[in-house]
Amino acid sequence: MPHPEPGSVIQTARPGRAFAFLFVGLIFFVLMDSFGKALAAQMGTPLISFARHAVHAVLMVLIFGPGMGAALLRTDRPWLQIIRGLSLAGFTLSFFSALGHLPQAEATAIAFITPFFVMLLAGPVLGERVTRWRWLGAAGGFLGMLLILRPGAALSPTGVAFALVTVACSIVFQLLTRKLSASPGEGTAATVLITALVGTAVSVLTLPLMPVWGGWPDSLTPLMTAQLIGIGVCGLVCQVCLVRAYYWSSASFIAPLTFLQIAWAAIAGWVFFGDLPDALGGLGMAIICVSGIASMMAETRQATPVKQS
Repeated sequence: MPHPEPGSVIQTARPGRAFAFLFVGLIFFVLMDSFGKALAAQMGTPLISFARHAVHAVLMVLIFGPGMGAALLRTDRPWLQIIRGLSLAGFTLSFFSALGHLPQAEATAIAFITPFFVMLLAGPVLGERVTRWRWLGAAGGFLGMLLILRPGAALSPTGVAFALVTVACSIVFQLLTRKLSASPGEGTAATVLITALVGTAVSVLTLPLMPVWGGWPDSLTPLMTAQLIGIGVCGLVCQVCLVRAYYWSSASFIAPLTFLQIAWAAIAGWVFFGDLPDALGGLGMAIICVSGIASMMAETRQATPVKQS
């Protein structure tokens, strides 16, 4: 899985290929969430989380292990990698729990408030400059979330609580991802595999909570088994597609397009579960998408190109 090292420059950009990989990746993201939502109605979240991380880890070892060997686990910052894995494990457990109580589109839209908080916290935590466009985008995203969570929206308080925990875990995950991606010696494969292994371990530790966290299924049907495996497969495919998308184009091109996931989630929620957001909820989702895309594009236009030698 070739990919540029942190700080490298793509010499021949292929935005068409980048969009194709991103398009496929987002579809697998949404499919993974749809499988999780369907399973959350039949079993506890810890088992779903275990399948998501364990299948992902096994596939990583089988696919990349023969070629990479020990390099698959090489890291200079093991504690940061472990904390990153813990944050993704928390994200997985809380988000699939939220999907058990909320429509898929609303849960996804709430989770997408994360980029705005990451924009703001990148200043004090990572030393990045927080521009006025980031402040405006964050304000718009927060307004959109308030429209989704407004009084009278008929959303489950339990689902909303899990969704907000998802946001907190995702903020930590994304900040650590940025920090690790800028650290020499931290390869993408090692980061992805360590995260999957930590997630598997956390999921195993939470399995005893199944009776009070959704319960054990009476039996695993072939369809349920396929969905559990599918969650792990989708998790791996979407990450590989995202890496390839960044390989063929820049972050400034890719980042705004990730907000399309909210639209795909709304379509999937309607097709698979018959859920449609109400007018104000739909407006809130649109505001989150527009705010994110507009702020990122504004910063891209104002960025000063750096000539590479």
